[in-house]
Amino acid sequence: MRSAAYDGFRHAMEWYERAEALRPPGNVDAVLRWNSCVRAIERERLSPATDDGRELPLE
Repeated sequence: MRSAAYDGFRHAMEWYERAEALRPPGNVDAVLRWNSCVRAIERERLSPATDDGRELPLE
């Protein structure tokens, strides 16, 4: 599902934000990777799952 891809990118972005806070001076790798996630989300027009109120049936 496309929403799963969105969730994966957002999860990665959270880790890149944490890494950015710990980075050595001059190292912008975390920022560049965070930006790559944003570009992929926008390029693929990904969005979070919408809660439509339906529950999946139990098997």
